[in-house]
Amino acid sequence: MGIVFIVLAIASFLYFGFLWTTASYLSFLWIWLVLGLLHLLMAFVYKAPERFRKKPLFFRLRLFALSSYTLFFLLFSYLIGYLSQYRYGQWKDSLSYILVVGSELENNKTTALLRNRLERAALCYKENPEATLILSGGRGRHSASAEASVMYHSMLKMDIPAEAMLMEFYSKNTEEKISYGMESIFQEEQDRAVSAKHEKLRKAGKALKQRLAANQNQMIEYAEEAEEPKDEQGISIGIVSSQYHILRTCKYAEQTLKKQREEGKVEASRKVSIVGFPSPEEPLLRPHLYFREALILLGERLCHKL
Repeated sequence: MGIVFIVLAIASFLYFGFLWTTASYLSFLWIWLVLGLLHLLMAFVYKAPERFRKKPLFFRLRLFALSSYTLFFLLFSYLIGYLSQYRYGQWKDSLSYILVVGSELENNKTTALLRNRLERAALCYKENPEATLILSGGRGRHSASAEASVMYHSMLKMDIPAEAMLMEFYSKNTEEKISYGMESIFQEEQDRAVSAKHEKLRKAGKALKQRLAANQNQMIEYAEEAEEPKDEQGISIGIVSSQYHILRTCKYAEQTLKKQREEGKVEASRKVSIVGFPSPEEPLLRPHLYFREALILLGERLCHKL
């Protein structure tokens, strides 16, 4: 068993070197250094010299280390498996909005991870041509440009019309990207409601002028212009992110929606549905992405953020 821990330690150090040279834009790379040192420690605990094993304190330490390692291994294996298969919501109605969650850029250009998200978003838009794309992401640690701005130009190259896209470029992390993106959606809905109200008033004014200007057929003309207000329609929001990321992004969207309802920005009676649209990740990056996400989820759950 000690040999296994040594092999895992070497693999952790090598994987850190691989990530550092090929995907240094990713966060939490130091996790693999810590895991390497942890496995070296486990190897020492398991294959300690005989003089250490005879001590009762060391025996308790060894038992605690092995049981804790097994517990965390099982927990993270479950979380990673759950994230890899997670689905949120069911796509039934046409999408009103498509919220695309940005990710770190590399030299002010999209990474393979982000390109997969954009391709998934473009596919969603082609299936929902009436939807509005919300590109959410501010300036990251490794770029001079906002993620939303780079995504916007990439989507233009995919033949997505400029008038179908809105940008949110103030957010710095996943929670802000979802929160600000959802707020942009509800603000857009409010602006549309105001525009519809103004249009209704304009039509009513036009109808009134027609009534005053003509004595014949005035009731017919008024009936044609003054339509009854339509029932407020629901909003269907598709959230596009990587598979490992879908659970957290959709949970943040739920929290933002609840907050917006409490603040009165979204009526309690209005139906808002949220659907997750996952995109694939690069195979060689999956160990880091899923392990990092499981670690973040565990931390946020302990802090009662999710």
